[in-house]
Amino acid sequence: MCGICGFIGRITDKSVTERNLARCAQTLAHRGPDASGSCVTSSFAFAHRRLAIIDPDPRSNQPFLDEELGLTVTYNGEIYNYRHLRQELLRRGYRFHTESDTEVLCKAFAHWGIDSVKRLRGMFAFAIYDQKTATAFLVRDRLGVKPVYYAQADNGFVFASQPSAILQWPGVRSKLDPVGLSSFLSYRAVLGERTLFSDIRKLQPGTCLKITAQSHEHTRWWDPARLDESDDYSSLETLIGSAVEEHLLPHTPVAALLSGGLDSSVLAFELSRHSSQKPTCFTGIVSNDAYDESPYAVEVAKSLKLAHVLVRLPGATSLDVVKRLTGLRGHPVGMHNEAAMYLLARAVSHSHKVLLTGEGADEIFLGYSRIFRLPFDLRRQRLLAALPDVIGRPARRHLGLPKFKASEFELFLARYTYFPQVEKLGLATPAWRKDIVHDAELIDWMNNAYHSGGATPVERIRQFFVRHHLPALLEMVDNTTMAAGVESRVPFTDHRIVALALRMSFSEHLRWKHAFAPFQAAFAPIEKFSETLDVSKAALRMLYSDRLPASVITRRKLGFPLSLGKWATDQSSAPFRDLIFKESPAIADYLDIGALRRWYARRSQAANDAFGKQLWLICNLEVFLRQLSS
Repeated sequence: MCGICGFIGRITDKSVTERNLARCAQTLAHRGPDASGSCVTSSFAFAHRRLAIIDPDPRSNQPFLDEELGLTVTYNGEIYNYRHLRQELLRRGYRFHTESDTEVLCKAFAHWGIDSVKRLRGMFAFAIYDQKTATAFLVRDRLGVKPVYYAQADNGFVFASQPSAILQWPGVRSKLDPVGLSSFLSYRAVLGERTLFSDIRKLQPGTCLKITAQSHEHTRWWDPARLDESDDYSSLETLIGSAVEEHLLPHTPVAALLSGGLDSSVLAFELSRHSSQKPTCFTGIVSNDAYDESPYAVEVAKSLKLAHVLVRLPGATSLDVVKRLTGLRGHPVGMHNEAAMYLLARAVSHSHKVLLTGEGADEIFLGYSRIFRLPFDLRRQRLLAALPDVIGRPARRHLGLPKFKASEFELFLARYTYFPQVEKLGLATPAWRKDIVHDAELIDWMNNAYHSGGATPVERIRQFFVRHHLPALLEMVDNTTMAAGVESRVPFTDHRIVALALRMSFSEHLRWKHAFAPFQAAFAPIEKFSETLDVSKAALRMLYSDRLPASVITRRKLGFPLSLGKWATDQSSAPFRDLIFKESPAIADYLDIGALRRWYARRSQAANDAFGKQLWLICNLEVFLRQLSS
């Protein structure tokens, strides 16, 4: 919806602060092309870039000041139940001067205090300053749909929707965090509250940061690991329909991404049921790729009688597109579909400001069979450990299990990691190899994050994906579509859906296809039987089995159709490889280029997607490092 930034603390020179604030806000202009505003006092300075969706009247521009209540807010996102809250606050005597959810947020805070966030349904990141108590709060929504970052600076805290804006503030260094860099290479995202920069932190989902002149403290106000069992949750069907309906707008057309896969097709179906306007679905077709999912998307759109636009995406992995997106995000491109999603969002932006996407369903409904079947491999590993090594060793090799007896966490890490620590160390320069020892700190964080999720392997994996993997994915979606001036909405991340899904049993989400399937799977590696002998996201498939084409319900999950194994060795990756092999690479401060050449020559002989993803991460980190130093 918008971009926010600001400073909370003692302001000694308003004119200097205004100039600093303007520089920060300018880096967020792509997030809010419709309006801009700022407010500078002796205690705080807020700025806002607006993408006007609800109440586009200038009276709802931000920062929003409620003089009667003594509150000022700069806010990004939308509160989906704001009309209901507005009616409740009207009954309690509050008067409204706009039709915006921003004013509802102010009045709700005035009445219920910081506990008001528990009444909000939606996606939001906001800063609010209470002049009566000289207290500020920085708040992020439950699942982390909307990002917000912060850093300590002289006399206070600076915050923004993107780290690139914070780096414009005097005193905030652009020094890179070696743990953050290593996390990016290992997991294609910086997990937890770290970022790529030593001075900048991420506010965690479901968390607020309270700031006064004397102190600051974090409070977790929502945690998927500690859900309120007294909540009354409706059926899954009701909740998905309700979430999609709440994400619609009465006077603004809403588009939807339709890949032809299960998740986007479910949203398309619910759109056809709940939208009073004729929604439009968009499908991206990557040029020069052998695989094309568009026939499935066409079938879904036709069966639901929805308007459908096919968008050809030339150069979805072109270096120019990656450079443009990296510059707007202020972050390296990690997922290989980001550039394609950005191009698709640009096509959507010509006619729509709001876009529904299916992100979150895989994490919530167990769509990654290769990861979520880990307990199955743990049992196989224990059985093989009891056998003589002459039998157990070849059996482990055949099943894709480690040669040694791995712990549950080590097995999870092996499945989850893109760049194993040993492989990174083999490529690291001597100087970075000393820093990369900090990987022990990263592994410790991963270990704690994993083991704090529950009492069983299933619970631990599910909680890790909701609490840590999903926010990183949502951050990518938000920054990628907002780079094109389009607000993405993710109905599957409605916290009521998440809570209900977490209460459902493992077998309701991931089940065997028939009674003999587990016996057949026992003798095959997970890659061979995943979604062949088992059914992922079974609850969704069963619920929509008679509402969507059978081809959608029964087909296997596919990622965005870009073969990175093929990309890594053909001509399309040559411009990327030239950056690290033919020019003076910035990444030479971290990776030994000679070792990198040998690594590429060896791995490219039998290139696969795992190798392609590693090369993609290295090349995109190079693009980012060059832009950072320019």
